[in-house]
Amino acid sequence: MLFRLGCILLSAVAAITASAAPAFLPYQADEHTLHLWHLDEAGAPFKDDGISPTPLLGLLHGAEAGKSPFPGFGAAVSFSLASDSTPGMRRSYGPILLAKPALDYGPKDNVDPPFPVTGHDGAFTFEALVKLDCLPQDAPGLALDIVSMDDDAGANRVFIFRIEKPGFLSFLPISGSAVRGGGLATIPSTGPHAVAVGEWFHAAVAYDGRETAVNNLKLYWTRLSAGNEVANLIGQGTLTADLSPMLGDFAIGNSGAYSGGGGPWEFFPGSIDEVRISGTARQPYDFCFVSEDAKYRAVELSRRQPVKTPELGMMLRQVSVAETPVAMPQPGKPLVLGWGLHRLDFDFGLLPGVNADPLAVRCRLEGLDDEWHPSARGMTMEWEMLDSSGSSLARRLFAVTGSSTGWEIDALGSPLVNRTEPLFVPEETKKIRVTVSSGTPDTTGTWVIDDLSLARSSSPGTNLWPNGHFGIGERINQIGGIPAGWERRGTEPAIARVMQLGRSSALGLLDAEQDHSALWTSTQELPVKPAKGGETFLLSWAESYNVIPGASLRATYLNVPAGHYTFRAITVGNAPEAGTTHLSFPVIVREPFWQQGWFAPAVVAACVLMVGLASFAAYRRRSRHRLAAIKLQHAVERDRARIARDMHDDLGTRVTVLNLAASFVRRAIGGDPEKARQQILRLESAARDLVNAMDGLVWAVNPSNDTLDHLATHLSAVAQEIFRDSPAKIRISIPPDLPAVPLRSDFRHHFALGVKEALHNALKHAGPCDVSFRLSVVNGDLMAVIEDNGHGFDPAAHREGNGLRNLATRFEELGGTCNIDSTPGKGTRAVFRCQLPQVPALPRS
Repeated sequence: MLFRLGCILLSAVAAITASAAPAFLPYQADEHTLHLWHLDEAGAPFKDDGISPTPLLGLLHGAEAGKSPFPGFGAAVSFSLASDSTPGMRRSYGPILLAKPALDYGPKDNVDPPFPVTGHDGAFTFEALVKLDCLPQDAPGLALDIVSMDDDAGANRVFIFRIEKPGFLSFLPISGSAVRGGGLATIPSTGPHAVAVGEWFHAAVAYDGRETAVNNLKLYWTRLSAGNEVANLIGQGTLTADLSPMLGDFAIGNSGAYSGGGGPWEFFPGSIDEVRISGTARQPYDFCFVSEDAKYRAVELSRRQPVKTPELGMMLRQVSVAETPVAMPQPGKPLVLGWGLHRLDFDFGLLPGVNADPLAVRCRLEGLDDEWHPSARGMTMEWEMLDSSGSSLARRLFAVTGSSTGWEIDALGSPLVNRTEPLFVPEETKKIRVTVSSGTPDTTGTWVIDDLSLARSSSPGTNLWPNGHFGIGERINQIGGIPAGWERRGTEPAIARVMQLGRSSALGLLDAEQDHSALWTSTQELPVKPAKGGETFLLSWAESYNVIPGASLRATYLNVPAGHYTFRAITVGNAPEAGTTHLSFPVIVREPFWQQGWFAPAVVAACVLMVGLASFAAYRRRSRHRLAAIKLQHAVERDRARIARDMHDDLGTRVTVLNLAASFVRRAIGGDPEKARQQILRLESAARDLVNAMDGLVWAVNPSNDTLDHLATHLSAVAQEIFRDSPAKIRISIPPDLPAVPLRSDFRHHFALGVKEALHNALKHAGPCDVSFRLSVVNGDLMAVIEDNGHGFDPAAHREGNGLRNLATRFEELGGTCNIDSTPGKGTRAVFRCQLPQVPALPRS
């Protein structure tokens, strides 16, 4: 029973383990398999299971068979350098697996016919399982060849499929010294298919055999892990011609080119397994890491879908404004830009699957230029002549595609080719701007420029362009350096780099990105003045390039002003049956706000509104002035009425007393001298009271006394005068830092009379005692406190007269309060509190 249970457990563990590991199986040859090397043998020869078998005989220079493969595959071949030094091993060459037993300079090591690498229509797929022992940038060699058919003398060169040290997967079709397009794509460094040391990946390149179609080459890089149902496409390229039918030195893990003492040092630092060459462009699902169920579903789906003839049409892929991509509007909607002068780049192309070669593409921006112009393809060098304000006067564009003369796989081994072009410079030119661009995002390849020169035709030996050798700048011995006077820009600036050619530096573009682009740009003052009417200069540089144009075309328009435009592109077939198609895209550049239709009415409305507001403000100012004048007049009239009332009530009474006293003196002066003398004393007292009353009245109406400080001084003098000859003692407390507050004359008058009456009451009724008078400002209120410790009185008791009631009424009229507290035998306390008033003033006119 226990034994049976253990078997069940072991079976379950085995099932779980089997389900966790991806069930990838080695290839089985089919009708398209030209060559298939499983590389499971312990040594050469390695069997070829393809329909045109060619065993591999030369395992050389440290290459080792029987190494650990990916699970499920028999064995792999390692091409890493051995740690020990084997006598006789050509370390300058590196490990290699060759079709022939040994390397030779000449045709002896060329693969024997028949050795097909393409189908009848030229299509092919090269693939292999690869495992890196180091990252590409750390590889000891110049490149990491996977599969190649190269040649020593250069006559029988066919292709190289390899990894470039910057981290690119590259396919180079070669015919003699010419490179016929190719493919270059960046290997992922992040995500599920990121390159890593010690892990297995599937690398493949597939060509569909259509020589004249763009993007007819596809590059794949896929991590071998469970769940993959399609290969991971990392880039596309274009072959301008089928592979050469020549037979060269076929090799795996290195290049077969041999010079008698060594080679190009391009061995693969890692392991390679399951190499297959097919005569068709394998579909993304037709590889070893895709399950049979997924393959079956994909095949059935493709069979059910009818084969459609590619539609002859074009599509707009991207619009850039000032070299920055912008968001595309909804279909049928125009692209709306702000006012100003704009540089517009339109990236467009034919629909997928359209044969491009028999078609001529022309474009124009209606509203700016009605002429049809060819669009630019590949990488470009643009020269712009600018006036003093920076506006463009003229423009010249040079484009490169394909490969330069003598191109040898990469820039380091390729010669620079001199190129000279005429450049017309208008008379008003002050500056010249040059832009070297990697073109549309799907354009890939390499372009190296050196010895840039701009010279007058009359003085071809004098270079007017500074730093044309790119030998001055920041870190120019590194790829990330910046030559003086230049700057790099773009969605992936790392594409623009400084190239090291021997001991010299050069300007370079190395583009393997399918979705990004970059450029070098420089603007320099023109040190000479062009001849009247303009002058033709000589422009020259040295270059080497291998540029693989993508499916996109580019049309560039500079200094596009405000207006409504329509970008149009058309294709015209060279053959009558080719047909035509067109593309239309509206663009609106807004006018400056002062030129837009709403601006003039808005200005008129604003002017009318401003005039109305100004008139209303003037009316309000005059109304406020009149209202203030009326208020002031009313205040003056109130003061005059008060003064008249005071003069009538107070001064009139006192004058009447003087008249009565004088008449008494006249009657008694002859008959009763003693009575006359008493009346004279009464007359003197009345005259003195009249003078005091006149002084108080004059003080109240004098505008120079309309301040709180003058009020405090007046009240202090009044208190001292009242208690001068009395038995009571007065203590006066007035702070020295009273605020400088202006007061109305009526306020001063009533407040002073109220305080004076309270002081008189204390003198008259309190008896001999101590009296205190305090004046202060508390929270914006003027407060006076008169306090004594005299006889006091009962506030609730009935008294004859209206003195206290009048006193309270006086302060209520001032908007204040009057509080009097008294206790018989304990004294009296009077508190007067009024808010300090604001003096009305006339507004400024």
